[in-house]
Amino acid sequence: MRTIAKNTAIATAAFVAALGLSISSASATAQSTFTVSPGGNWSATSTNTELSVSGSVLTCDTSTASGTLQSGSGLAGDGIGSITGITFGSGDPGDCSFAGIDFDVTAANLPWALNVSGPNAGDPDAVDGSITGIKASISGTLCTATFEGSVTGLYNNTTHTLSLDGGGTLAATAANCLGLINVGNHASFTGDYVVTPAQTITVD
Repeated sequence: MRTIAKNTAIATAAFVAALGLSISSASATAQSTFTVSPGGNWSATSTNTELSVSGSVLTCDTSTASGTLQSGSGLAGDGIGSITGITFGSGDPGDCSFAGIDFDVTAANLPWALNVSGPNAGDPDAVDGSITGIKASISGTLCTATFEGSVTGLYNNTTHTLSLDGGGTLAATAANCLGLINVGNHASFTGDYVVTPAQTITVD
């Protein structure tokens, strides 16, 4: 009888421990949800976009983007919004230049996905996120290249600014650029896009 009771106690303890582990694991892997207000259509402008590749930097005097955001609470972070259009430069000579050469920059594979991953560790008014599905090409005298991948950044709810920080997987997938850019080179894309109408994105 003692043996049965002892075995039952051990089995019960093991079950409780396993249950606790399952609950902890589920909690640890639970995804945050977010609230977006007002959502809907948005546009944004940056005056400091840069694409840095192998020590050379392509700069554009202006870049404009537009897209949509979901609206409401309980929203998943992945695909919370999209970029449906983005341009670099206004078409005037010198708007975008790389190594002293004028360049055209063309976006492809639109829409690009806007994702939010959670609160920013250093700024309570900001959320971290990424842009995925990016594809864009640059073309100038004796130099063409195509870039694909993702970029990381944050959205600040006070300044209503999407700031890209140069992280992510963006890299050259095709290049013919006098050795300045080669296939596989990481591309660091930075810029601050001020969004209108002002959006608020918070963790639920």
